[in-house]
Amino acid sequence: MTAVHEHDHDHDDRDAEVIRFPHRDTTDQTDREVVRAVAERIDPDQVDEATDQPHTPSTDLAERPKTPPALAGKSRKTAREALPTGKEAAKFTARHLYYLGGGAWDTFSSSYSRWTGRDIDARIDAARAAGDHGVVAQLSAQRNESRRLVIERIKVFGELLLQAPKFIAMTLSVITAITLVVAIIAQIQPGGLDFATVWSGLFEALATGFDWIAWAASWLPWAGSALLLGALIKGYNRRRRDQAVPAGLAPPVPRSELVNITPHAVVMALRNLGIAELRKWIDGADESQRAAMLGPVTRYGPGVQVEVTLPHGAVTWADVNARRDKLAGNLDRGQHEVHIERDASSEREFTLWVAHSGALDQPVPPSPLLDEDFGPVDIYRDLMPWGVSLKGDAVLLNLLQQHFLLAGLSKQGKTAAARALALWVALDPSVRFRIADLKGFGDWSMFADLAEELIEGAGAENFIATSDMLEWGVGEMERRYEKWRAMGRKGDVDRESSQPGSGFEPLILIVDEIQKLFTCTTVHPDGGDIGGTGKKSRAVRAAQALHDQARAVNIHFWEFAQNPTNANLPVVVREGAMIRASLPVGTESIAKMALGEAPVDTGAAPHALRVGKDRGVVVLAPGESMDLPGGATHTTVRTHFISTEQAYDITNRAKRLRAGVHHQVDEPEQRDLLDDVAAVFEPSEERVKDTDLAPRLRKLAPHWQPYGKNLTGTKLRELLKDNKVIAKQRDGYWFVWSQDVNTARAQREVSGDA
Repeated sequence: MTAVHEHDHDHDDRDAEVIRFPHRDTTDQTDREVVRAVAERIDPDQVDEATDQPHTPSTDLAERPKTPPALAGKSRKTAREALPTGKEAAKFTARHLYYLGGGAWDTFSSSYSRWTGRDIDARIDAARAAGDHGVVAQLSAQRNESRRLVIERIKVFGELLLQAPKFIAMTLSVITAITLVVAIIAQIQPGGLDFATVWSGLFEALATGFDWIAWAASWLPWAGSALLLGALIKGYNRRRRDQAVPAGLAPPVPRSELVNITPHAVVMALRNLGIAELRKWIDGADESQRAAMLGPVTRYGPGVQVEVTLPHGAVTWADVNARRDKLAGNLDRGQHEVHIERDASSEREFTLWVAHSGALDQPVPPSPLLDEDFGPVDIYRDLMPWGVSLKGDAVLLNLLQQHFLLAGLSKQGKTAAARALALWVALDPSVRFRIADLKGFGDWSMFADLAEELIEGAGAENFIATSDMLEWGVGEMERRYEKWRAMGRKGDVDRESSQPGSGFEPLILIVDEIQKLFTCTTVHPDGGDIGGTGKKSRAVRAAQALHDQARAVNIHFWEFAQNPTNANLPVVVREGAMIRASLPVGTESIAKMALGEAPVDTGAAPHALRVGKDRGVVVLAPGESMDLPGGATHTTVRTHFISTEQAYDITNRAKRLRAGVHHQVDEPEQRDLLDDVAAVFEPSEERVKDTDLAPRLRKLAPHWQPYGKNLTGTKLRELLKDNKVIAKQRDGYWFVWSQDVNTARAQREVSGDA
């Protein structure tokens, strides 16, 4: 099927034949413009328009100077790049006036809403409509507090107005009295100032003061105009940056974005991939068969896409994906600008998306979290805006009851991308945090007053503290399970059961640079290695336990690691994450460790990202946290960047939202070994084996870490020895005598030792 389309400003007066390939299904293309292929043209200087025969110039024009072809091309380019005229000029003017007017409206309406509290009222209405009664209560309290402060400010201002005349009168009286005294003294003392001079000096000073006040007042209109202009410019820039304009006034797409990617170019790029079967089929196919390979080339975001159906035979999408770098070169693009999305239902069908040249090097839009009015959020209801896809679509994550793993090379934006997740969740006042930053450069310091525990820096002491934090999380998980069962509840913890103070609030355990924990050689004071990759590692056991059962009781485990390997991120740890993402990594094998084999086998390629240039770009395998088009296993995300300074602003906003919200924070349990040992003795027992005392202690305090599985008979004897209780051996077994325990307790009470 053929169609003719005229581009007056692109092709001057020349006609262009345009070919559109047939498409199988166009039901979802309503908002996408078809990019048409312009057929090859014959130079009009070589063909006579009337006869279509080679043109011979007449002799009477032979002496007329010709414009060199290079200069002629330059002149046409200059004409295209000149300022818009006619219809385009009108659209240009209308577009920027719309930016200005719309930006002004946005600025003043938001200011009015904040002043009158309508912004909070709107959020209350939305929360009430969604049935979020907890959020309604929080916002209502915030609204009442805001009204109270406004009323107090009005009262204070009114009192100042009432007191102002009295203050002015008192001030004038004092000045008059002082002046009178000074004038009398001046009159009495000979040779100095006289009475009249003093008073005239006072009046001159007052006149000068009034002149200064009048001069300052004359500048008030200019200052007000400057503030007004600044507000207008701010609104204008926001509208212009977001391209918030009706479609009829949208700016034209540059010519460079419309060329190259045509149906013919795509077919030829596939033909020249070096796949013999595909080349042979394309060479032997007729025009209609080639056309059947492709849907229409449609604009999508900062690029174009086309549905491709490969011919039957030995060629599959995997063969094409393996040569993605060559395909990009054939399309005159960089490898990072060409992406293949597989159709999960077929091995022969895929979507080819090609970015406009340089489009992916443009800045990512600012994060919605930077808006001062953003928040509070609800982790049960809301989705986290992490960034935008390559096509410009917003990427929204469901973080509720999802364990998260983010990996990547150093200095590729891992901490900023990871921290943005925590900043968003911090805006939910019900969420609790415990954070271990094993790098310790202050990247997480803004959470100091939000997190119940913040560990910063590497070293043995912090490795021990991080291991204890994870083991505490396991104990908290077991406590929640016991309490949930005692309440007679079944299923996962829901919103109603996890309000602040319930003990089931969403809890997030975060470890940044977790690879340092698994590679450390630190031995825990209570026994056992912290690092390692096997079951003997305390950190591995705790992480695996959290992955296995924690999310059902609202405990989340987020791990952020550099360049994962089997040595620094054990398989049992990384495979437990539901959401997995990767910044640039070195090799495909490392990409599989970060994302899993399935996403990489279906085209995920964090190892193909450009180190240094694609900072903050992640390949995301979201699992069940979001649905991807066509059942895809992965997507590429350009994450919103939030600087450290901006992160402090967001955490300050989170603190204000959390004011008055009280969590049930479990204080560290305090136990006394001698008292517990005495308690587990039966009244009639004189002695008990050390190996029998250890399980009795675990039963007495199941959540007390020192009584955990690492407490052996030998370890118990050492602890009792430190408390002046010496175990004795009899018949080859070690025994602890109750009399020795009671004696040590009595001596301790006499000495006053705790």
